Amino acid sequence: MKITFRLFANLRSYSPDEGGSGELDLTEGSTVGSVTDFLKIPAEIEKVILVNGSHAKEDTELSEGDVITYFPPMTGG
Repeated sequence: MKITFRLFANLRSYSPDEGGSGELDLTEGSTVGSVTDFLKIPAEIEKVILVNGSHAKEDTELSEGDVITYFPPMTGG
């Protein structure tokens, strides 16, 4: 199954081609954590993860065509 990933801000440096986005071909049953591991984003780095625009966790199971977005937490006021 194919999914799309998008990385923003400081997380762009974990993109395989440093372009900040791409596609991956995964096996059925893959999770957000599988993508995080593939991209080698360390667990200790704070990040917000969305799948198709909705908040997701590392154990969220993915489906064909999903779009995973990673970005740093927003702060400010």
